[in-house]
Amino acid sequence: DHPRWSQATERRIGEDGLFAKKRKTLMFNGYEAQVGQLYAGMDLKKFY
Repeated sequence: DHPRWSQATERRIGEDGLFAKKRKTLMFNGYEAQVGQLYAGMDLKKFY
């Protein structure tokens, strides 16, 4: 995780502008069910 620009949370574009509440970022941007098998066995701490 970057010290200044964490990707742990996100704001959705188009939802209340700059004042939108932050939400937890989903694994693989919400496509885990579709692409998760491509990363099976990979050390995601090292390569993601």
